[in-house]
Amino acid sequence: MEWKDIKNIRGLRSVTLIGSSNIIGSAITSIFWISIASIIGADSYGELSYFLAIIGIAAVIAMIGGGYTMQVYTAKKVKIESSLYLIGIITSTVAAITLFLIFENIGVSISVVGIVAFNFILFEALGKKLYKKYFKIFVAQKILFVLLAFTLLFAFGPEGILVGYGISMLLFSQIIYKSLKNNKVNFPIIRKRIKFLSHSYLIDLSGTARNHVDKVIVAPLLGFSVLGNYFLGLQVLDLMLILSGIVFKYTLPADSSGESTGKIKILTIIVSFFIMLFGIFVAPLIIPIVLPEYATTVDLIPILSLVVVPRTIVTMIGSSFLGQENSKHVVIGNVITFCVLIISILLLVELFGITGVAMAYVIAFSSSAVYIVIKYFQLWNKNH
Repeated sequence: MEWKDIKNIRGLRSVTLIGSSNIIGSAITSIFWISIASIIGADSYGELSYFLAIIGIAAVIAMIGGGYTMQVYTAKKVKIESSLYLIGIITSTVAAITLFLIFENIGVSISVVGIVAFNFILFEALGKKLYKKYFKIFVAQKILFVLLAFTLLFAFGPEGILVGYGISMLLFSQIIYKSLKNNKVNFPIIRKRIKFLSHSYLIDLSGTARNHVDKVIVAPLLGFSVLGNYFLGLQVLDLMLILSGIVFKYTLPADSSGESTGKIKILTIIVSFFIMLFGIFVAPLIIPIVLPEYATTVDLIPILSLVVVPRTIVTMIGSSFLGQENSKHVVIGNVITFCVLIISILLLVELFGITGVAMAYVIAFSSSAVYIVIKYFQLWNKNH
């Protein structure tokens, strides 16, 4: 593939705009998380990651599958946004109250409501292909988060980080207010699409379970200090997965509206291979210099890097399935990851400690990647 062919790939400009927002936003938050790791120490860092896992799970439960539903159907010009916003307000409020009664941590509750509201806003912008709006909102939230979190950290301790996290997202709620004011809530429009909503909910639940179950297990088994090292390794992995996340945000609405996305997906998988090599050979050299107190993380990063290509493949094929409103295989893939991850952690953590958890992570995501690839080519052969 020559450079002139790459420049002419459909959607590359839109992906670049989405990508620039994600790169800038991720750079801002990554610097923040690295700074926080050295300030609050491994124990508090691990506890913070534990609460973030709880917040992530609760937020997905509260969104009831509305994220992908918002993105796919606004791309199809269906006026569904105000109805989803109202449902999200109700469910996230219930989740926030429940979590406060359990943990008595106001930062956790505020963050759940903020994530639900902000994610719906972003999904609407992506579905309507308002990429400039997405850029402005995404980057502005990251800047606000860092400013608020640093301020509240020194005022209230680690809990202040979560408070700042939630407030930074709630500040954009005027967008929801305008949508509810200008668009009639129409629940029948959701009932007609309840099948896709239900499937999206299963995808979100299974995906969130697979993304956070490791942290929930590691905390009681190995302690918050070890979890802090593991969480830092996952932060590095998240940086390596930025590209696939960027491309997915473009390809899902494009796949939903029937546009061709094959070339951009192939290019993404090729680039992810070189990102994986960077994680294996270069990243472990940087961490000891920046964060010498997180020595355990150095051993985890080369192992975790092996998952970059499998996860990128799953993301690219998953976009095709979701765009065709065929979510079954995505759900099954998530369930495979979840089950294999739990079993592998319990088996390997006794033998290898936290390194075993990283190995289990790679095995689990690679297993779902094999399944997704097999199903994709089975369907492709059937249709051709």
